[in-house]
Amino acid sequence: MRPPTPPMATSSGTTERIEEDTPGCRETEEDTPGCRETEAPCSSSMVHEQGEDDRPESGESGYGTAETPSLDRMDEPDIIEEPKAGMEFDSVEELMSYYKLYTKKCGFGSMTQRSERDDEGSVRYVTIGCARGGKARNRTMNVAKPRPTGKTDCKARINALKVRGKMQLTTVNNTHNHGLSLQKSRFFRCNHEISETVKMVLDTNDLAGIRMNKSFGSLVVGAGGFENLPFLEKDCRNYIDKARHLRLGAGGAGALRDYFCRMQYKNPGFFALMDLDDDGRLKNVFWADPRSRAAYQDFGDVVTFDTTYLTNRYGMPFAPFVGVNHHGQSILLGAGLISSEDTETFIWLFQAWLQCMDGIAPPAIITNQDRVMKNAIAIVFPESQHRFCL
Repeated sequence: MRPPTPPMATSSGTTERIEEDTPGCRETEEDTPGCRETEAPCSSSMVHEQGEDDRPESGESGYGTAETPSLDRMDEPDIIEEPKAGMEFDSVEELMSYYKLYTKKCGFGSMTQRSERDDEGSVRYVTIGCARGGKARNRTMNVAKPRPTGKTDCKARINALKVRGKMQLTTVNNTHNHGLSLQKSRFFRCNHEISETVKMVLDTNDLAGIRMNKSFGSLVVGAGGFENLPFLEKDCRNYIDKARHLRLGAGGAGALRDYFCRMQYKNPGFFALMDLDDDGRLKNVFWADPRSRAAYQDFGDVVTFDTTYLTNRYGMPFAPFVGVNHHGQSILLGAGLISSEDTETFIWLFQAWLQCMDGIAPPAIITNQDRVMKNAIAIVFPESQHRFCL
């Protein structure tokens, strides 16, 4: 930061995620929605390090009453200058790092609200604001169980424009319409960060069969308390869940391919399709035996699809296609293992199943109330009647 100056086949490929591709923090919902509506500007020109009295005790949940932190202490070693119009940064990453540290010292979360890129693909304009910016909205289709939101339409934000190769702050608003809390800063999602060293420890412990609560407990003891860790136990579990299915690398995918080849050799009607990433790691797989393919010809009027049945050790949900025969019994019409539950993955799985069934789409399909499944079904099975299960 500078001071202010004026039959069996494999498919591969990694799909680009449709998200904000500007580096920075993602939107957080850890803010307590019940904060007192007050004008809480970070009016001090300097933001200081959190003292020992401001740190939460061990086991602090971070969901207490929000309060405005004191920013008038001048005896702390690390000082973060308050953002002002005209400040310049060498890159977008430097700007993101600066504002992330500033928000952590102030006691609120941040998120990238808007960005624009030039013809060369580099960011030319970006807006970073408070994570509680925007209007509250229902984030679930189930109106009976609405998810709480901490949105208060906060207007605190900064705008930066690329000028002569540097990101320059054009407009700055540091006034919040909600309370701030230094004690809850580390609970905001944008402040959760697992270092490479910690990842190595988690991977080693997981391979050795050590439970996550024991691994996280050792990290807490080594850091001297919960308040000294920039992440939570849930972040560690999410990392291990993602790392497990990636461990099924080229060797695991090759072993599964050999098994499918043996099944096809025994019965040519066996169908299998595998989806690999650019590194040869298994992402998704679908298979169906001849009995399932034959049963679909007679009992494919209504198909149910669900991914909540079980999950294997690699974090890959099991996705069965199920029908009902003339005896009222459930029959398996195909199955898959998927690495994630997004629209792209479901589109691949539905297309694989459709290819297996000679392009014959089911007249009706029943799923749970999942918006991602709904979008994929509308793309792959546009003529099918889609209904939600009870």
